[in-house]
Amino acid sequence: MQRRLLRLVYTFVLSTIFCEYVFAKTNVDIKIKGTCTDLQKFSDKQKDILFYAYYYGKDHGLGYLMAAIAWKESCAGEYLLNFSDPSAGIYHNHIPSVIKKYTKYKDSSFLRNVVGQMLIANPTFASSVTLDNLFYWDKIHKGNLEKIIKSYNRGFSWQQSSVANKSATAYYNDVANKMRELQTFIPLNIDKYKLRTPILESLKNSQIR
Repeated sequence: MQRRLLRLVYTFVLSTIFCEYVFAKTNVDIKIKGTCTDLQKFSDKQKDILFYAYYYGKDHGLGYLMAAIAWKESCAGEYLLNFSDPSAGIYHNHIPSVIKKYTKYKDSSFLRNVVGQMLIANPTFASSVTLDNLFYWDKIHKGNLEKIIKSYNRGFSWQQSSVANKSATAYYNDVANKMRELQTFIPLNIDKYKLRTPILESLKNSQIR
């Protein structure tokens, strides 16, 4: 046992030294940029995404909700990938679900890459998927906003598990708070805004959370 522990410590030290050497040689500098909390400090690109999401859902009474989801999920376009789901795009649409619902192809690693890139590069496609999902949950929950938001995040699982329900409730509370902030921010800034489709050209311009 002691010999195994020493071996693990030795391996850890070597890997640490190796990583420090590689990063030093390649001048890699990883930084987290942008803000996710203060709307006043959002970049023009982030504001483009918030207003685009708002206008996309506005005529259906879902404008503030879509903008809040874009804020919550991707920090309004700052973090466009989540490998743990996996999900992608400004609303972090769940990639396997998109493949299952909107294609006739069998799920595969290659197809996930293709669909993930589409969700990132095409905000109109991502918005249509999100709006369709919200329509579905609205029909299931008969307009109950809390249940709609919780199901957007956790599907049906929050109804079957106290742990999932706790997570979904926290998600709902955060999105609801963001909606309230946006209900003040958007009307105050809407006259300054020119509607345009956000440009999310490629993965090289996206960040990973």
